[in-house]
Amino acid sequence: MSWLRHLNLKLLRQARVALAFVVIAASLMTLWVRHAEHKSALEVAAGVMDAEPSIKGTQLARLPQIPTAAFVPEFDPRVVLEDRENRIRDEFKVENISPGLEERVEFWLKIYSLYDSNKKVIHHADFPWVIYKVVDVEPIVNASHPKRRWQRNQVADRVVSGEAKLVREALKLIALRGENAKSDDPDLQRELPQVIESLKALPGDLRRQAQRAAREVRVQTGQRDFFAEGLARGPRYWPTMEEIFAKHRLPLELTRLPLVESSFNKEAHSKVGAVGVWQFMENTGRKFLTVNSVVDERKSVFKSTEAAARLMKENYMILGRSWPFALTAWNHGPGGVRKASQAARSKDFATVIERYQSRRFDFASTNFFPCFLAALYAERYSDRLFPDVIRMEQALVKPVKVPRPTLVTEIIKVAGLSMEEFISINPEFEKIALRKGKLPRGYVIHVPSDARSAVEAYMYDQGSERLTAAND
Repeated sequence: MSWLRHLNLKLLRQARVALAFVVIAASLMTLWVRHAEHKSALEVAAGVMDAEPSIKGTQLARLPQIPTAAFVPEFDPRVVLEDRENRIRDEFKVENISPGLEERVEFWLKIYSLYDSNKKVIHHADFPWVIYKVVDVEPIVNASHPKRRWQRNQVADRVVSGEAKLVREALKLIALRGENAKSDDPDLQRELPQVIESLKALPGDLRRQAQRAAREVRVQTGQRDFFAEGLARGPRYWPTMEEIFAKHRLPLELTRLPLVESSFNKEAHSKVGAVGVWQFMENTGRKFLTVNSVVDERKSVFKSTEAAARLMKENYMILGRSWPFALTAWNHGPGGVRKASQAARSKDFATVIERYQSRRFDFASTNFFPCFLAALYAERYSDRLFPDVIRMEQALVKPVKVPRPTLVTEIIKVAGLSMEEFISINPEFEKIALRKGKLPRGYVIHVPSDARSAVEAYMYDQGSERLTAAND
């Protein structure tokens, strides 16, 4: 039996050796993975894409900054903001509102008019016009490998995160060593001159600015393609919206706010529950509209526009007849805006966003009004900035009040509409329409202008006939 015991000991030693090799291999693999994670995200992405012949790794090794001419020939946002052709009303001209807003508005004009959604702008969160670099992820997201779009998006996200991290590391190095900062890392060394040059746009000590900026690196996705969609849809609704705002004696320019909020997408739903082209939250919507489990009038472009006009007017009066404050209140609430103004001891919008610091008065709140101004300028000069956009024709519809409970199928038949067309015009009644139910009495529907008389005659005549029959 000694030979068997000897064999068992021999096998045990061999097993221990094998286990040791496994542990060493696992450790080496862990170290390799950690090393890969610290590599430039662009290099990792290039490795993923190398299997696809149409996208070479060298093409992804360094994504170039986007030249202006690639999108809008001879585009100069400052020329647009100067409004040389006097297309902007005086009360919405940037120089008349607050001299400190020009650079911020110029940044958003670039986002709406220059960079599409494949362009990721890495910039300073507190001073957005300080742009460190623009990363183009189009070669990744439009490649044929990986096969699934979400996988390509993940690769693109890793690329952008890696580039943002590189900018952050460059800023930290500048904070330590100033303008003479250098690095042994070739990627970081290439980054330093551009980051230093961008940061010089801010006054004061470079190292202090870099220290602050390292905590405020942000990525903004370009919006040119989404904005173009809004410009295409907008003309379908603007004439009716302008009539509503004129009725309330409000500037017609305010009807361009949905370009910022939703690009005039009626189906727009935000992560926080805002709905429709005006992006009303449920609680705010209920103040002016019917919002329940069956009917949601936030989805109606026309009804929500009436509500928007009333809310705008209310905010304007509450906040001292200031459009910068009234529009900021659309995002932040009138109470929050009043608090910010009081804390900053100023009624000048640019001064308020410079002085007031609050976690709630965040990037979205401080940039909401500048976004609106940029969208207004871009729309007014859209013939130059978006010459190829095909505009939709005006929706010729008229309101009809429902005098009695009426089947949707009856209205559709009389108006000569399909179910899809009725829902497109009246999305607030989608649930009732899909189950072919009755519209409650007192609600307002919209029908094509040339069908209004027929629909009204049908509903009121039917009501008269029923009343006569009941009396008989």
